[in-house]
Amino acid sequence: MIKKYFRNIEFSIGFSILLLILSVLVVSFFYTPYDVEAMDLANRLDKPGLAHLLGTDQFGRDILSRVMKGIEVSILIGCLSVISGLVFGLLIGSVSGYVGGKVDEAVMKIIDSLMAFPGVLLAMMLIAVSGNGLKNTAIALAIMAIPRFARISRSGYMEYRDKDFIKAERIRGAGNIRIMYIHILPNILAELSATASLSFASAIMSEAGLSYLGLGMQPPSPSLGIMLSEAQDYMLRAPWYVLIPTVTIALLVIAFNLLADGIRDVNGGAK
Repeated sequence: MIKKYFRNIEFSIGFSILLLILSVLVVSFFYTPYDVEAMDLANRLDKPGLAHLLGTDQFGRDILSRVMKGIEVSILIGCLSVISGLVFGLLIGSVSGYVGGKVDEAVMKIIDSLMAFPGVLLAMMLIAVSGNGLKNTAIALAIMAIPRFARISRSGYMEYRDKDFIKAERIRGAGNIRIMYIHILPNILAELSATASLSFASAIMSEAGLSYLGLGMQPPSPSLGIMLSEAQDYMLRAPWYVLIPTVTIALLVIAFNLLADGIRDVNGGAK
């Protein structure tokens, strides 16, 4: 079944980019060329070379090591926010779409209200109230992701709840929970997977943006957003310093967007 996805060029390219990034991520768990917080002021803003493959920052810290750990931060926050958003969004959307009626009407008014409010502003407000850091950033981004998953789940459950195979399961005596999560859920996994991939890209961008503004991760954490914020003052003197975190963020976002496009194309074509 997975072969049909790799026949899609967008999915294949996205998967290849993501595989490369995940390889760097795995290596970073066990090895980085230098301590990410070790300063060497004698070698500050060194150009890429043999000693420092991607150069050094304004404190003489190794950029490659910090990028490797920055990918860890991005992937971790992406995983926490997307998984949390998926779980709560699926629960809300499945109940809303399957039960329908006044329950659906009430839930969707709340979801529409959340979606009408700009997600990044909502995250900024939540972080301003609860404080900075990885945990609060992940929670804020998870809350941003819930409405998207809820709407996708709701539409899927509304589509399948009155299908003949669902009616047959009711006649056989299957309970609502079994019908919702054993018989309907597998039919919307492709849509949820595409949404998860897009949400992952959105979470990475949002985390980088919040950290860039000083509202997400805090120095000396090697967040890609923090690196980009620190690098802007040295754009002319050390252009590679700006380019490296920018390209890393772009590759992460492009990879997940291509995966989402590939999943949608394959399953859209299958219908």
